Amino acid sequence: MDAPRFYCGSLSESIVRLSASQTHHLADVLRLNVGQKVELFDGKGSLALAEIVRTAARKLVRHSPKSRGGVDLKILETRTIQKPLHPQIIIAPSIAKGERFDWLIGKCTELGADRISPALFERTVKQPKNPKIVQRWQNLAIAASQQCRRLFLPQIDAPLPLPQVVETLKKDYPGANFLFGSLSDKSSPLYGRSFGSADLVAFVGPEGGLTEREEIFLNSQNCRPVRLTDTVLRIETAALAFAALFCAQRTSAGPI
Repeated sequence: MDAPRFYCGSLSESIVRLSASQTHHLADVLRLNVGQKVELFDGKGSLALAEIVRTAARKLVRHSPKSRGGVDLKILETRTIQKPLHPQIIIAPSIAKGERFDWLIGKCTELGADRISPALFERTVKQPKNPKIVQRWQNLAIAASQQCRRLFLPQIDAPLPLPQVVETLKKDYPGANFLFGSLSDKSSPLYGRSFGSADLVAFVGPEGGLTEREEIFLNSQNCRPVRLTDTVLRIETAALAFAALFCAQRTSAGPI
């Protein structure tokens, strides 16, 4: 049975301390004790075997990040995995209402998406301002990575207007295939299409679909319209379908 795995942003010291949320999971949920061994990952390819040398008092730190409590672990061995040179998969979805976007973050992380870049479309539902929203999404990605035993965390960006997202991603991935979901007559089926070794960027529009102006803009940026199905999909459904198809195709192609 694999040892429980926890996130630790830095594994460079011989003794490390977990964050409040990770401490809560280790001490209060799994109730692990001094002497037990766990795995630690830093989200950048390093994986360590560590031994618990001190635990916090029960129920001390979940809602108290300033608490002196914590879990100290001694690093026993560390190995670093180089990130595979496979195509990068980037999902650029409109923000969905409520917890649906949280679900999108978790599932796209599990499948292996490398970056999630939320885009604000003309019909994107207005969201309450939350300066900590990206940190919340990053925490969800960490939890999903622990569950699926993924070593590399996805990059999660702050929401930006669609033109800015396109500009940023075209600069960061100049040779990528840029696609967007569409049910227009000009869209072509996505299933069965091969993209070779190029990076893949998929835009997912909001409820109500893209406006005519947005479709014209995306086409002008060499983003090709594709269809996943003949039905209208929710944001999180379409994002997950893109991620699943792209990641499955990448896996079947083998290492590059």
